[in-house]
Amino acid sequence: MATEVGKKVQGFYNKTPFPDYDLSRFNCKDDLVANAWSFAEILDQSIDKDASIIDIGTGTGQLSAFLSLRRKCVWGIDFSDSSLKKAKALKKKLKLDSLHLKKVDILDEKQIEDIGKKFDVILCMGVLHHTGNAYAGFQNILKLLKPNGLIAVGLANLYASLPLKARIFLEITVFKNNQKVKDEFIRMQIGDVEDKERARGWWNDQYLHPHETTHTIGEILRWFDKNGIGFVQIVPNKPDLAIRGVWNEEGKPNIVSRSLKQIKWVDQLDREGGYWITFGRLKSPKTKEAKKSKTKELKNSKKK
Repeated sequence: MATEVGKKVQGFYNKTPFPDYDLSRFNCKDDLVANAWSFAEILDQSIDKDASIIDIGTGTGQLSAFLSLRRKCVWGIDFSDSSLKKAKALKKKLKLDSLHLKKVDILDEKQIEDIGKKFDVILCMGVLHHTGNAYAGFQNILKLLKPNGLIAVGLANLYASLPLKARIFLEITVFKNNQKVKDEFIRMQIGDVEDKERARGWWNDQYLHPHETTHTIGEILRWFDKNGIGFVQIVPNKPDLAIRGVWNEEGKPNIVSRSLKQIKWVDQLDREGGYWITFGRLKSPKTKEAKKSKTKELKNSKKK
């Protein structure tokens, strides 16, 4: 890792793989289905079974493993040896031949190029805000996306993460690592704390992470615009998401609507620690050229 932030984050995940789990819970492929969280199921139904997928920051590999059950080409990349070790153990145990795992630092352009292929779908969820340079990471991963390809970017929201930051402050200054308080705080987010590995992993990731930046909807929309990504929708959003899927286009939110949305998120996303996902589609070269041509025509017509 070239940066100090990168070294700290890599060391953190090598000590505490995320999301952590007991491998004995997965004895057959059906166990992956049974343990998949509801949003993973929505993603699975929203992505064509013939699509190639890369899960960037795959961690211990539960999501990429689950998505590989119905597909011939799913990749999971990460820069944590410990997380990948657990992901590889899961792949081997369940004989997931369509799952490919590789160690990659997304801030290293050469490592991105060495992957040597592009994908129909990029999932980069809960990753960029831990890199030390979220926008550079975003630009690098776009090199892996096919024209008209789909992308999902999950980040911590500037406003919605405020309750979590308040709890972190209280835990450090007032409660001073009191175990009962720790259990109650993590129960607020994941409910059950009986699964000690999962609870420990969540606590470390949410309360002890060495680096996390926060972002706004407007900022991510600017990232999309600058890099030829068409906005599709934001999650959480519609209650019928399981029916509509995550790549059904909606109107791009203006400054008023996205400001109101983020205010509501302070309460709505507390369980997720302020986490949200923006979905987009890479515009094809033809689409970009057509847009440029239309803009040029409009300018010429105004001159006349």
